[in-house]
Amino acid sequence: MADFTKLTGDAELWTYFRQGDENAYTELARRYYRTLLHYGLRFTPNLQLVEDILQDLLVHLWLHRDSISDTPYVKFYLVKAFRHRMIKTIRPLSGEVELTDHFDSVNPEFSSEDMLIGDETEIALTRQVRNAIDKLPARQQEVIYLRFFQNLRPDEIAGLLSINPQSVSNIIQRALSNLRDLWHTAYPILFYSFYQILY
Repeated sequence: MADFTKLTGDAELWTYFRQGDENAYTELARRYYRTLLHYGLRFTPNLQLVEDILQDLLVHLWLHRDSISDTPYVKFYLVKAFRHRMIKTIRPLSGEVELTDHFDSVNPEFSSEDMLIGDETEIALTRQVRNAIDKLPARQQEVIYLRFFQNLRPDEIAGLLSINPQSVSNIIQRALSNLRDLWHTAYPILFYSFYQILY
């Protein structure tokens, strides 16, 4: 088995994983477990259920590694597979499982990295960004999350959500317009800073 570092590219890890390399599989799981877990909390606040579904996906991937197709977009593949499994599992349980239609407050992109900024003004701004995103409609929240915090391209988001790329662009524009409206009194400073955080 090969040894991998944080600098090893996803595509290379994916190739070794498909060939049965346990170290590559472990590194992929380590690299994306937290991202997928927090994405799952977009659908339900039931952490145990989300963890169970994620574990099922990881086991499925390992057991079917030799029949999984190659992809240069590993992150997109994993997010799409997890989203499909989340919906498939939760939909029949909708009467028993609490669902959420808002951007969960524990999303990972607003955690340790933001604390490292060290500037209280920036931290306060981050909280304002989070609160503003919480007020967006659920679909806008999801698209903003996938585009800016998971760095998926519009065409990838379109494939993930089964809509066309133009619809993704329209949703992003509506979301940003809504954020401008939410911050109209402080738009010149806050909205510019918001873009600094996203990009």
